[in-house]
Order: sequence, then structure tokens, then C-alpha cells
Amino acid sequence: MIGVYGANGFIGRHFVRRLAVQGVAIRAVSRRFDPEFLRSFDKSVDFVEADMRDPIAMASSLQDVDSVVQLISTSSPGLKNDHVIADIQENVIPHVEFLQTCVRAGVRRYLFLSSGGTVYGPGAPIPTPETCATNPINSHGLTKLIVEKYIQMHGHLEGLEYVILRVANPFGPGQAFRKGQGLIPAILDHWQKGLPVRIFGDGQARRDYIYVEDVINAIESALVLPSTPRLILNIGSGQVRSVTEIIAAVESATGHRFEREYVAARNTDVDIASLDVSRARSVLGWVPRTDFDEGIAKTVASMSGTGR
Repeated sequence: MIGVYGANGFIGRHFVRRLAVQGVAIRAVSRRFDPEFLRSFDKSVDFVEADMRDPIAMASSLQDVDSVVQLISTSSPGLKNDHVIADIQENVIPHVEFLQTCVRAGVRRYLFLSSGGTVYGPGAPIPTPETCATNPINSHGLTKLIVEKYIQMHGHLEGLEYVILRVANPFGPGQAFRKGQGLIPAILDHWQKGLPVRIFGDGQARRDYIYVEDVINAIESALVLPSTPRLILNIGSGQVRSVTEIIAAVESATGHRFEREYVAARNTDVDIASLDVSRARSVLGWVPRTDFDEGIAKTVASMSGTGR
């Protein structure tokens, strides 16, 4: 059985739907589930409401689970370093405790979604390979990296199979706007509300954006990878776009022209985050398949009737 933790989140929902269609045995775990999401399934999915901060509930949820997909995170690059202690309390300690519980429960394979945009830090080669030094300059990236190290430790000591996916900026249908996280959902939220978009710096910061279905394809491939993998893989589109280009793409898809508000750049952001995804292509046989503009069009279309 596959345990999907953070199953009510953006990526989690897409992944659970994919597995359910295939008839795979799933235990979907989240602090809470949206009733509409639950109603979209029959009894083929085992839904469990449990909080990662509750060790007993987590241990119980792992019964019969062979592989874990860990998607839970309350952190965000947009929060800068304003909540470092809370970040450690919520995104390091419970995760490390859960990881140890997985090892004790006999989980064979552990798949963790890390951050391709923040763990490397400034000055990384472009595009950035997985072998590059990791020097995050924000708490989000640092918490991800610490959890990565604990996973690697358990892989070395207890033989835990793991695949760490350092994912770029995912986007797609069903991505709710959360303050401080996700440029594309923020822009689309402002489109719906008729608000101006806020641009940090000059709008030339460049990032890799990947359509959610391509992320799901990578997770699927990592779960069925043969042998005993202990891997770190970048997952991205292999392309970068500036903030200005992203806004222009949304304008083109929606026919809406945004007012722009420029504010000071954040010192916890790097100027460019560009991932080398050749290793994922080689190891997983995976390639990103969705063109960026096509992905934006699908995302906007999914919001039909809710926009302006």
C-alpha cells in the first residue's frame, strides 16, 4: 500500500486521483479533507484524518504501508526568515519523528518532495545539477535540506530506500492561493479579484515552473524504480522564465491586463533558480511533457466561470 501524506494539498490531490484511477491501494492522510474532494471517490481510497504532529496517529496510519510519499509542508519561501523557530517546530521536528516512525514500521521506500528552487542558494551553476553544493539562504530551503539529510542518514544506517525529488515551482488546476507561496496562483487569484500584481524588484528574477501532471509522472516513476534507490533528483521543466514573462503569459491566457505594483526585492530570494533535469531523465526515463503556455491555458480553463 502507498501512503500519501499531505493528500489534501495541491499535489496530493492530483496524485491520489491518478492512483485511484489505476486501482492502486492508497491510504490518503491529511489533517483534514475537503468534503467535496472526499465525495469524488468511492471506497477504493482509505482516507485518514491525522496530524503529523501526533506521533501515535502517524504510527497508526502506517499499518500495511509499504511506500510513503511525503508531501506535507507548512513552510514557504515567501515567508522569508520571519518564522524560523516555527519553521523548525513544524517542518523539521515532526518530519524527523515521522521518518523514524516509518523506519520502525518497516516502510520500504520513502519519497520526499524537497525544493529545487531554494536548497542550492546563490551562486549555483546554471543549470544546477544535484551535485552542486547546498547553501540555502531562507528557512524554507534549510528545513527541506535538514529533512533530506535525515532521510539519507536512515538510508545509510537502516537501508531505507529513498528518492528525494527537488521540485521546481509546480502549477496547475486546483492550486489554491496561499500568501507568500506560488507566483502563478497569486497572479490568478489577483485576476479573479481584479487586483494589481505585486512585483518584487524589477521583475527579472527567473524561476523554473513545471506543470503539476509532470510532477505526478515523476513521483510515479520514482515509486516503481527497481532495485534499492537512494537518490536525489531535480524535477523541473528545464526552462526559466522571469516574473514579467509569467505575468505576460497569464495576461495572454486571460485577456486581462494587470496593474503592476513594484516593491523592494527580498534578500532571501536568489536571482535565478534553474535546474538541470538530465539525471531524472536518465534514471527515471522521465521528461517534462507539458508546454508552459499549454499548462497556463489548462489552468485558466479550469477556473472558467470563476474569473472576471
